[in-house]
Amino acid sequence: MTLDHFGEPISRFLYQCFGFFTAAEGFFFLSGFVGILAVKSKLAKGQDSSWMRKRAVRIWKYHIATVLFVTFLAIVLFPSLRSYVEGLIEHPLSGALLVVSLIYTPSWLDVLPLYVFLLLIGSFILPFISRGRLLPVWGISFGIWLVSQLGLREWGLSFLPSWSYPGFFDLFSWQFVYFSGATISVLWKDHLQAKASQGNWYSILSIGCVLFCLFCGLWSHGLLPIAQPSEFWVSREHLGLIRILDFFAFVVVISWIVRNKAALLDFSFTATLGRHSLEIYACHTLMIYFWLATPTSVRYASPWNIVVPIAACVFLWGIAKSIENHSKTPK
Repeated sequence: MTLDHFGEPISRFLYQCFGFFTAAEGFFFLSGFVGILAVKSKLAKGQDSSWMRKRAVRIWKYHIATVLFVTFLAIVLFPSLRSYVEGLIEHPLSGALLVVSLIYTPSWLDVLPLYVFLLLIGSFILPFISRGRLLPVWGISFGIWLVSQLGLREWGLSFLPSWSYPGFFDLFSWQFVYFSGATISVLWKDHLQAKASQGNWYSILSIGCVLFCLFCGLWSHGLLPIAQPSEFWVSREHLGLIRILDFFAFVVVISWIVRNKAALLDFSFTATLGRHSLEIYACHTLMIYFWLATPTSVRYASPWNIVVPIAACVFLWGIAKSIENHSKTPK
């Protein structure tokens, strides 16, 4: 995600490299997939899902702090960043209210607000999924995604000020990835895992998904003699049908690798980052803004546009390692 956000030339090879989807789909799918496992574990111990609401509040605080810091940078140090927070600067009172309510989210600062909403909603919905009520929850989620393709979000945005930027991601569409991750997690663990070991249907499905992902990858990069699909089918904002099918096929492929060649995906480097994902994501966002404030003569010039993004990733790992070592230090 960091390398994608730093832009070309590295992002040219990473952005949608497996087809019509990005790393963001994987982030929200895994959030739902892992979230339901945590919910089931805590319910088994007699605890409720209030921890999700507490985490949502914590993420909300990180988001507000990041927005305020970026706004400070735009006003005091880097005027080139002003366009990203123009609405907040020109409308401080109403802008602040919309920022606090997570309705106005400046560019590059719209992922955490979406995650906050999903955690808050999920704290009430995931317990139902954990108890086996898969079809009703998934069906409602699918229905909301379906309606979102027809402009549900645009209708809601018509009531907001024109200067307020609600972020790139459509909550009505992206909730489907999150709750599909939770539903598939329970479905696989409770119903399909044993059956997959007893027959060859899963291998056949995996082969079909590999071929479909390969087809979408070639198609998305213009390597097939087929016209590109319209934005409606591959929309990132609304998660178009082809995009979502491509991503779910990729999920099947990854699950096959996890079942059969798990060592191929065992990276201690990313595990260190993952254990402190919230802090690292907030730092990554600030680094993106610092990069955007860098003169274009540097940002678009070699070797800086290659060296700096890689150095940023190493620096983020160093931050994660430092947090980890500090947490292990006896108080």
